[in-house]
Amino acid sequence: MSDSPLTLLRIAAQTVVIYLGLIVGLRLIGRHQMAELTLVDYLIIALLGSAVETGLYGGSGSLAAGLVSVTVLLLTNRGLALVINRVPAVRRGLVGTPVVLVHDGQLIPAHLRAEGMTREDLLQGIRRRGYDQLEDVRFAVLEVDGRISVVPRERPRNQER
Repeated sequence: MSDSPLTLLRIAAQTVVIYLGLIVGLRLIGRHQMAELTLVDYLIIALLGSAVETGLYGGSGSLAAGLVSVTVLLLTNRGLALVINRVPAVRRGLVGTPVVLVHDGQLIPAHLRAEGMTREDLLQGIRRRGYDQLEDVRFAVLEVDGRISVVPRERPRNQER
């Protein structure tokens, strides 16, 4: 059984809407949470893929419907990547910008709250980078990929360990 061109066009439109919806939804989750996915999180992502499968190709089991959906998904992804690389405002909105969480050993609580992080999350991140306490940190930055980068404070020469 063959799908009509109108059915394939509907599938293409549904694919674009689902793709954009997933991007917005994943962006709202937050980069810190995305960087620290657990086994359960991966399971949810796999189930999410299965859940949208029917919407991607309209419940049709045909090869044409699947190929249209895959092609549109890949083309939409490529198009969005081009826009992100050329339009800084779109990049900031979808990808984000680095956020300073610690400045000269001092937490910036408003930035932690805005990123959905706790003090403990931050301390764990700086320990992963080899620093014991906030006083050792000049800057701690939440990068766009969810990792925490640390710039150490310089100690006066007579206080080096």
